[in-house]
Amino acid sequence: MAALADVTPEKISFQPQVKGLGCLKPETKAMIAELVAKIGPIQITSTCGGRHARHSQHYSGKAIDFRPMATSPRKAAAAARSLASVGGVGSYSNGLVHADVGVREASWYGYKRSRYASAHKRGHYARLARNSN
Repeated sequence: MAALADVTPEKISFQPQVKGLGCLKPETKAMIAELVAKIGPIQITSTCGGRHARHSQHYSGKAIDFRPMATSPRKAAAAARSLASVGGVGSYSNGLVHADVGVREASWYGYKRSRYASAHKRGHYARLARNSN
C-alpha cells in the first residue's frame, strides 16, 4: 500500500477552500495515496470543512471529494470502487467524485445522495409491497 508521504506534491492539488489533509483519518490519507497511484493526479475539492449531508463521512475525516486530472470522472469512480479500502463512491454531474473509507455501500450518482437514495428506496419498497399482494 502506498503511503501519502510517497505521493509527490504535483499529484495532489487543492481548491482554495481546502486547508490541507490535517483533519483526515490515517486510513483516508492511505486511500488517497492508493487512489493517486492508480489514477494519477487529483484536485481535492472537499475534506472535513464545508457543508455536507447531516451524517456525512466528511465530518469524521473519512471522506474526500476530488476532481481527477488525468482521467475521466467515470474511470476515477470505477478505480475507487476497485480499492478494498474504499467504502462509498459517488460521482456528480459536475465531474467531481466522492470517495470515503466508511462502511462499504452502493455507489451513487447525482446531486444529493441521501435524498435521492431514500426516495428511491421508498418507491422500491412500495412497489414490492404492492406486487406481493
